[in-house]
Parts: sequence; structure tokens; C-alpha cells
Amino acid sequence: MTIDAKHSIPVNGLNRSLINITGEWLFTLFLFAAYFKADPRLSFVQTHIDITLLFLGLSFLVFLYREIRNTFSLLIPWSFIWVAILFIFLAACLAGGLLHTHIVEYGLDKTMSFIFLTGWAFFGAVLIITDFLSLRRFSWDLVTITTAIAIGAILGYRGLWAGAATAFGSDHIALGRACGLGLLIIIVFLLPMESKRWVRFGLCIIAALQLWALLISISLGSIIALIISLILFFVLSARSFLHIKIERRAFKLFVLFLFAVIITASASHEIFPNLEKRTQNVLTGGDLSTNARLHLYQAAFDQWTESPIWGVGTGHFSDPVVLADIKAYPHNIILELAAETGLFGVLVFITMVGFAFSKGIIYIYTKKGLVRIMSRFLLVACCFALMNAMISYDINGNRILFTFVGLLAAIQNFQMPRAKDA
Repeated sequence: MTIDAKHSIPVNGLNRSLINITGEWLFTLFLFAAYFKADPRLSFVQTHIDITLLFLGLSFLVFLYREIRNTFSLLIPWSFIWVAILFIFLAACLAGGLLHTHIVEYGLDKTMSFIFLTGWAFFGAVLIITDFLSLRRFSWDLVTITTAIAIGAILGYRGLWAGAATAFGSDHIALGRACGLGLLIIIVFLLPMESKRWVRFGLCIIAALQLWALLISISLGSIIALIISLILFFVLSARSFLHIKIERRAFKLFVLFLFAVIITASASHEIFPNLEKRTQNVLTGGDLSTNARLHLYQAAFDQWTESPIWGVGTGHFSDPVVLADIKAYPHNIILELAAETGLFGVLVFITMVGFAFSKGIIYIYTKKGLVRIMSRFLLVACCFALMNAMISYDINGNRILFTFVGLLAAIQNFQMPRAKDA
């Protein structure tokens, strides 16, 4: 047997291709590690090393390998540098809050997690995802892992009256967030980009699985965030969808999804009784989770009024709420920053997010074709992450928000695919 050298794949070229694929995949696993690290099947790894730190380290090594191979030729846009300076200021606010907090252990852990874990979610987004094709691979990786989470939830669901669905040891909120994000990526980015019918058909099946898992999670916060994000998608698409074919397709996708939601809502009593019951409890004021959140919001606001400028200190929110040096937060990123870092921390955060959003909006109204689709996707995904950060988890639990903020700030890197990376 002979081998045609002209058609064989060079080993170096194969290694480079694997590294290109591995970087985004490891970074995605880092972002979602908290969603499955509690799975008992992964305890043999978790007992030796934290899975989040494992994927952080591996993705960072891939970044170093790429840069050494390319002689450190990565270009960082000035828009990202300005947002990065604001991120560093926000980290300084949290570190400064340690000087006047009574909750030292949790406050220090929170600050270190923000600097290293949330910091890599922010900086790593631009260092790992460097161009249009890299962003597309990252999107497919996100859909892959959120689909696995959705399938795990559906297969493990114990019945219509068994309560909220979960997957891989995470809670129902994590399930709702993952499936909502997966749905958005399919509707806003992948379906408008794909021209092959069999790929689009497969994406529609995956979207149906994501929607089913989202509804059985009964995570109302994620469902509301998804609806708001889809409304934003419609607004950003309305300007020119009558004239551009790909925009008209995006509009049709939105209408189709809206029709599916209406049909699902009308049959919710028979298909999703848990979701209907939870919704009724929230509307009538009988939902314990919602009432607890409102109490936490009030507690955070009261703490902010004690020290409006500098806050009461990083991690101090847990002191009057749970009366112990343990993890506690108000499930609202603005109130969390207001209570612990004061008005200064809130202004830094709002400026950072606002600047990133402004870059995306400029591209929406000045670019066309693939760049416009990409800009709209990043804006809608960032909106979804921000809405979730306003109703659940703490600042470090919402690190994917900082990933999309970083990608928006570096949006000029994704203007066109580069042939050498194809």
C-alpha cells in the first residue's frame, strides 16, 4: 500500500487543528464546570482537584501554546483594553472592601474567585476566542454542552408532578440558564448562519429538547430572561428584515418560536403542570422562593443605605442575614455590588457593561451580513446573561456574563473569518 503525500495530513497541521478545536472546548468546560462538578460520577476527579481549576489551567495552557507558536502575535483592540481597565477597577473595589468587612474568610474567597475565575472568564474570552471562526466553534461547543445538560435532565425527570428537573447534580436554576442560552444561540446565531437543510433540521430538534428541558426546570427567572432576550432579538432584526434574506429568516424563526411558546402555554396544565403551579404561586404571592428573594433584596438595599458610597465590605452581606461567615448573596448583581462595594462599584460595573453594549449596537447599525448577525448574537446573549444575573446567583456565579461582555468589547476581532483557520 502506498500513501499519496499530496493528500495526506501533515502531523504538525493535524496538531494545530486539534489545538484550535481544543482551546474553545476547554474554555467552555471551564465556564460550565460548576454545572456538573457535583455529579457523583465525577467525584474521583473532584476529590483530587477542583474541576473548574482543572479546565482553567488546561485552557490557559492551550492559550500559551498558541501564542508561543504564533510568536505572541495576538492583537487586543483598544475597546477591550478600556473595558479591561474597568474590570480591574471592579476587582479593586472588591479587594478594597476586605479592609472594612467583618466576614473575612468568605470575603477573601469571593475576591480571589473574582480575580482568578471570573477574571479568566473575562480575559480568557478574548485570549481564546480570537476570530470569527473561533467564535463559531465556541458557539457550537456551548450548544453541545447545553444539549447534554438538557438530555440529562429529560432522561432523569421523574414525572409531571415530581417537582423541578435537574441534571448532573446541579440545581434547576442552572438547568434553566443552560437551556435558555442554548436556545438563544441556536435561534439567534446558528440557524441564521446555516444553509444546509439537514443541519438546520438537526438544530430544530436540539432546540425542541432545550425548550422542553427549560420548561420542566420551572426556572421562571430563566424563562423571563429568555423572553426579554428574544424581544431584543426581534427589535434588532426589525430594521432591515424585509430587505435582507437572512434577516427575514431570523424573523421567521422568532415567529415560529413565539408560536411554539403560545401552544405550550395553552397546554401547560396537561404537559407542564409544575410550571403552571409555580407561575400561579408567584402571581398570588405564595411562592416561598420568590418571597425569600424579595427579603434578600430588601436586606441588600438596607445595607447599601448604611454606606452608600463605599458599601459595607466584601462578603459582609451574610453577616446580618445568616449571622455567620459563610456564602450568602442577594441574587441580584446590582444590589450585591451596591451593598458590598457601594455606589462606586455599581458605577464601574454599569459603565463596563454599558460600554460593551454600545460597541455591539454600533456594529448592528453600521455593518451588514455575517458581522451584523454576529453582533446581534453577542448583544442578545449578553442581555440573557445580564437578566439572569439580576435574579439569581452571585457575581462569580454569573461569570459567563463577563465572558460575553469581553466578547462584545472585542467585537472588531470577529468581523470576518480568516482562511488559514478554516
